[in-house]
Amino acid sequence: MMSIEVSYVDDNKLMLEEEIKDLICRIPDVLSCKVILGEKNEIQDIHVLCGTGKNIKQLVRDIQSAVSARFNIEVDYKVISIAQIEENGIRDNRLKIGSIVMMNMENSLKATVILENEGKTYEGSSIKVKSISNKYKAVAEATIMAIESFVNINSIFYLEGIERTRIAGRDIFLCLVGYTYKNSENLLIGSSMIKTDENEAVAKSILNALNRLISKMV
Repeated sequence: MMSIEVSYVDDNKLMLEEEIKDLICRIPDVLSCKVILGEKNEIQDIHVLCGTGKNIKQLVRDIQSAVSARFNIEVDYKVISIAQIEENGIRDNRLKIGSIVMMNMENSLKATVILENEGKTYEGSSIKVKSISNKYKAVAEATIMAIESFVNINSIFYLEGIERTRIAGRDIFLCLVGYTYKNSENLLIGSSMIKTDENEAVAKSILNALNRLISKMV
């Protein structure tokens, strides 16, 4: 019984860390962020990477205001660490979702996913027999096909599984993606919280699993 309660608390803390991180990363000029919570979900550390053009004191105030307004959590400025780097020297290989289109085709459905990177688009599609589970698989496989278009390598990734589940009172998608590359075979796990659109969450879970890997491949 105790292990279940501990697991629930850990999952809840991880979710809150991701939500705070996601909020801070939406602040203009923030490039990346890491949030560390304590045992009572108090904020212990916030590490932020931003461009050199950002005023540090203003960014700290923006972070404090955003977290306070969204989560009703007061953030001590002393726990916020900020590093600045030249943005011109960064190449961000992370793919972002451009659009997701679902098309009904008699007894089948077709998912088309367009990903974006540095002003270019990469498209993938998948056709499945109509069913709820196949809808998720179609979006996931279309996302994988778009990723393969980006890395310009065919038949390197495959969908092992995609599931909708519930953790700490929140609905999320979990995916398992396999890949074979340079004589190695591995499995990667990705996740994404469902906020407003299921299809978007499916695609984001695939990107969550693969973005770090593909950044090393291009």
